[in-house]
Amino acid sequence: MKNHAMIRGIVKNPAAPADVLLRLLSEEASGIWQFLAWGPLPDRVVDAIVTSPHVTLRAAFAENKVASGDRRARLVNDPDPTVRAAVATGPQWFRSPVDPLPEWAQRALLRDGDAQVRSRAEESLPPSPALAELASDADPRRRRAACRAWGHLDPERRGLLLADAESSVRGEAAKRASVHDADATERYLLLTDDVPVRRAQVLVRAALHPATARRLAETGDVHERAAVAGNPAVALDTARLLADDPEHAVRLQFAARPDLTEAQRAEIDYRVSESDRLGAVPWVLDATDAEVLRRCATSANTLLRRSAACNGQLPRDVVDLLGRDDDLPVRILLCENQPTVDGEVILDVLRRWTSPLKGMLLEHPGFPRAGLARRFGDDPEPARRYLATHDPEAPADLLLRLSHDPDVRFRRALASHPNLPYGRVTELLGDGDTQTSIRAAANPALPPPLMHRLLDSAGIPRRAG
Repeated sequence: MKNHAMIRGIVKNPAAPADVLLRLLSEEASGIWQFLAWGPLPDRVVDAIVTSPHVTLRAAFAENKVASGDRRARLVNDPDPTVRAAVATGPQWFRSPVDPLPEWAQRALLRDGDAQVRSRAEESLPPSPALAELASDADPRRRRAACRAWGHLDPERRGLLLADAESSVRGEAAKRASVHDADATERYLLLTDDVPVRRAQVLVRAALHPATARRLAETGDVHERAAVAGNPAVALDTARLLADDPEHAVRLQFAARPDLTEAQRAEIDYRVSESDRLGAVPWVLDATDAEVLRRCATSANTLLRRSAACNGQLPRDVVDLLGRDDDLPVRILLCENQPTVDGEVILDVLRRWTSPLKGMLLEHPGFPRAGLARRFGDDPEPARRYLATHDPEAPADLLLRLSHDPDVRFRRALASHPNLPYGRVTELLGDGDTQTSIRAAANPALPPPLMHRLLDSAGIPRRAG
């Protein structure tokens, strides 16, 4: 178990040279192939993986979120359809942007000889000209997939899909066209059997005939009423029918309309608590007008402020304003969505947020690592003292002292710190805590000869030549 932990650490070691990583492609190290295949890799290792005889290793590399689309595309013509299907699906990591496959690779997957590979590609590839080319395919399932690339279709092809002989294709095309076409919304409602939540996601952004909006406001289910209440395209007089709806979710959406004054919002019976996990208001997410976003950021409606924090066009002054918001979720969303948020805001959120997701904030480009050791290294509160472990410039004597802290979190965090004295790093390789051993083996100060010896002791053979 200890040797296995050290191997996992070496896989994560940013200083591990190619000849060390290549040893880990042996079958004796198959237990860590997934960890290896998902990390940043030198060209020699990628070459060895894409030509490996092991399907599981090649398929794992297809899910590598840090590998470029060009690198993953090397597996597009893999002899095993399992691997090609994995390439088509691509990396599916929470909140992690992925470099798309080049268009030639997308086309190859969409034309693959294996039906499962084609199906994965139709479902998973991003909207692109390659996907749009399926609009004239003989298979209605592929024409329906082409609707996902609506923005890449010319008016003629959009019209053909809206009039398609297959009702499922017409319904999907109508869904895409509904944003600007009330007639398309009518067809969507008639032709599709989306679950209520998905139907509401369409209706909240859709163009609606006045009679349809009123009908949904009066007889729709709770999801439809909430969508109508929050849809800016619906006349305020119609939406006002829902101001006193018995369902709080409906009143909440009405209170977030753009055509209400702050005084009118205050008259509505709605609430937003710190523990509520609410989706962002679509019209706020889509807003590009700086003044509109400033009004949202200064609104008493907490949902509008949270939604503004998620907007990718937020002006810097609004970012700063929301960084001082008294609602913690506003500041959390700001840190998750705004690259220019002030480092002190990120630091404060990291200390206050209790979710396991808060670790993602450590990767924020604005996280203020430098100086944390000076500020918090001697803090009597463990949670604040722990911040010092993230300072890349922390002095060795402080790191050595903190690595003996009785709280195991300190050993785990500092075992991989490049400034930790080398002797202490080697001590932590044999630590009784497995996670600490893994981190120690990932320390970039570890010399390659020691990495090789660790692999020797784990029974990982050396490669010939």
